[in-house]
Formats: sequence, C-alpha cells, structure tokens
Amino acid sequence: MKFGNKFDRYIAAIFFVTIVTIILASYLTLKDVINTHNKQVQSAITPLFSLITSEILRPLGVANYMAHNQFIIDYASQEAIEKDYLVAYLRKISESYNMVAFIALEKHNVMLDSNAKESTLQSEDTEWFHRLKGLPGNQFSDIGNTQNPHLYFDNRIFNHQEEFIGFTGVGIDLNYFASKFQEYNNRFGFELFFIDENNVVTLSSNYIMKSESFHRKGLITRLNDLPWYQSLIKNNQADANLSSEVMYTTEEGLLISQMPIQELNWRMFIVSPPAADQNEYWKIFIGRFLLFFFIAIIFYLILLNSIKYFKSRLIKHSETDFLTQLPNRSHVHWRFDDLAETNTNLCVVLADIDNFKRINDTYGHLVGDDVLRIISQQLSQALRKIDIVGRWGGEEFVMLLPETTAEQAHTIVERIRENIARISFPISTTSGSFSTTISFGICQLPLHNKTIEDYIQGADKALYEAKNNGRNQSVIFN
Repeated sequence: MKFGNKFDRYIAAIFFVTIVTIILASYLTLKDVINTHNKQVQSAITPLFSLITSEILRPLGVANYMAHNQFIIDYASQEAIEKDYLVAYLRKISESYNMVAFIALEKHNVMLDSNAKESTLQSEDTEWFHRLKGLPGNQFSDIGNTQNPHLYFDNRIFNHQEEFIGFTGVGIDLNYFASKFQEYNNRFGFELFFIDENNVVTLSSNYIMKSESFHRKGLITRLNDLPWYQSLIKNNQADANLSSEVMYTTEEGLLISQMPIQELNWRMFIVSPPAADQNEYWKIFIGRFLLFFFIAIIFYLILLNSIKYFKSRLIKHSETDFLTQLPNRSHVHWRFDDLAETNTNLCVVLADIDNFKRINDTYGHLVGDDVLRIISQQLSQALRKIDIVGRWGGEEFVMLLPETTAEQAHTIVERIRENIARISFPISTTSGSFSTTISFGICQLPLHNKTIEDYIQGADKALYEAKNNGRNQSVIFN
C-alpha cells in the first residue's frame, strides 16, 4: 500500500508538471502568435480611420460652409445686427450637426454662440480672436473652453471686398471624441495623437485633451516630447520624417500607425501597445486558459479514477490468493496494521482443515482445491463486513475480528465449524462425496503494542491444542 501511495504522488506530480509546462508553452505560443498577427489587427482598424476622418472632416466642412455663406457675409457687413437672429441661425446649425456653432464679428465687437452666450472681443473668453487674427492662414483648429474643452474649427470671414470681418466656425465636445474612441481603447489599448504642421499635439485621446488654461496657453506638447516618438525615430533613423511606411515598431514593442489628414495638414498617429498589454489579448488568453484548465481538470479526474481503478485491480491481484480469491498473507498484514490504528481490541482466529493431506492423497489435488474454495466461501459468508478472512498458507486460514471477545469469536467459529462438518464435498472424478472438518485456534489480546505475530503465536498454540484434542473443535488461547 505504501507503494500505491507513492504511485499516486508520482503520477500527480508528473501530471501537474505537464499541465504547467503546457500552460506556459501555450502562453508563450499565444503571445508570439498575437504579436506576429498584430499587424493584421492594425490593418483591421480601417473603420477607425474612417471614423476619425469623418468626425474631423465633417465639422471642418460645416465651418467652411458657414464662412462662405452669403447670408452671414451680408448680415455681418450691416451697420446694425439683431443678435437674436444670429443666435437662432447658429442654434439651427448646432441642432443639425450636433456641434457648438459660433460667430465673432470685429465690426460689432461681439461673439455669439448657439448656446446664446455673448462676449465682447476684449473679454478673456475671446483672447483667441486676436491671437488667431495675427496668424497667417484662413483656417485654424484650436482647443478652448477650460471648464468643458472643445475642439474648435475657426474660419476667417471676408466681405465682398476681401476684407477681414471676423471668424465663424464650430466646436466639438472632446468628451464626444472620447466616447467614440473608448471602445478601441478598451479592447486594444489604442492611443490617438493628432499632430499639426508644426509638430504640435493638437488633439489626443488621453490626458492631453484636458486643458488647464484658455486654449492650452502654456500647455503645448510637441511630438518630439513623446517617449514613444523618440524611440520610433531611434529605430528609423534612415527615415526621420516617417514617410516611407505606414506602420512602425518601437523598442518597447509598440506598434505605431500614421495617417495624413490633408485637409488640415495634420498627421494622426495610432499607438498600439504590445499584445500582452491589450485587454483583447488577455480576454483571448484567459478564455483559452479557462477552457484548457476545465479540460485539464476533467482529464485529471478521468486519469485519477483510471489510476485508482487499475491500482485497485493491481493490488487486488497482488494481494489476493488466486485459488480461493481471499486476501493473501500480505494483505492480512496490511489490514492488521490498519485495524490497529482504529481499534483497541482484536481477536485473531487461525483455521486449519483437518487431515487435508489425506484428502489430497485420496482424491487428488483438484478435489483438494475444490475443498479449499468451498471452505473459503463458508468463511467469507459467515463473517461480518468489518471482519477480514484470508488464506494464511496451504490449508490454513486467518480471521481478524475487530472489537470482538474470545467468547464471541468462539460462538462464531463454532457455527462455521458445524456448517462445514455437514457439507458433502463432491468428488469430481466419481459421483461420490465425502465430508471433512476444520479446527480453530482463537487468540484475543489488547492491540496496544502488539504485532500480528503476537496474535498468530497465541492462535497457533490454541490450534495445536485443538488438533491434539481430536480435531473438529475450537480452542481459546489462555
């Protein structure tokens, strides 16, 4: 049985080492596969490109339309304007395109937006007006509104004489952008960076979208300040402008994709983290791991039950007497040790078939084998489930009766002895039959500090006395 326990431990250890090895191999393989195919994932983000282009170019088109709208140009050129009329127009634009619409007229010293907010051009809220007026170009993009940052597209307005008369345009809530890109960020960990012609980060999907002052005053972040860009340039020194490819890889394993936005003279960078840092990757890995773990547990239970079954069969064959199918001496020894741990008293009985050599000599060994089998059945059927009976050797049997007194054991074996004496044993070579008897030696001892040899010694003395007294009887060792 000790061998059986070691067998269990060895099999379990080998199994779990195998499982851990397979899991690690699966992890490394899956990670390598995902890294290898991450470029294909990047190519699958074309819808993201389309979304970004749409969400930027659409408001840009609306701003251009407002700047060239003849109604706006003619109305702004009048000596007096009705502000409520302009607010109604701006509100209609806002409701149609889900954007904040605004207009700032230099002649009338006023800025109005679709929320009916009114400011003078000398106020702090309109510092952008004078800053953009002094810059070259007719179209600008800027981030404003400290409390609720918006991306604004500002277009100059010119009258029919090509004279500057103000700005008009639209603003998009940056939270709107964040909600649009949140799914990509959650699934793949993408970060988006929009870079203008001066290599300034105009818009981003992370912290840069938050402004701490009006129009990011003192909060300018340049492309060269970004760590991933420095690593990108280091890996692509031959192409410092990053113009020959669409996709690049940094030393940290980041995948960088870029896309030009020609209408604004911007570039958009999509920074994708390594596969192991992506939620999508971990969803795949955890899903595969749980599936594998579930299958492994089922496999382990099947393996455990199979081992248990085969081990029990092996033990049964190795510790079972082939002829009588009773436990052999080795099994009896083990069962004695087991009973000694759970009981305080034990009665051991030795049984010996009387004149068995005469049976073999008279009727042959095959008839003797039949006698052994029949008596084995009688012994097994007459005992309790907690009792153990085994073949001790030759024509001798041993019985272990836990928590049984010698007197109780005597009663049991007397009943067995009488039943065996009444049996007619058939002779296989003829139609005749014969009878035989059996003798018993009983030994009861307290289990403390006793071995099976102590019991066998006492039972053997009692059995010897039974034989000397004429056989076919049971004797208690005194």
